[in-house]
Amino acid sequence: MKVFGFASGMALGMMAAAAGVAAMYPDIPKRMKRDGKHLMRTAKKML
Repeated sequence: MKVFGFASGMALGMMAAAAGVAAMYPDIPKRMKRDGKHLMRTAKKML
C-alpha cells in the first residue's frame, strides 16, 4: 500500500509541475502537441 501512495504522490507532483510550467509558458503545450504529431508521422514513415 505504501508503494501505491508513493507512486500516486509522485504522479500528482509531476502533473502539478507540468501545470505550473504550462501556466508560465502557455506555448509549450501547443509546441509539445505539434512535435508529438511530427514524431508520430516520422515513426509511421519508418515503418
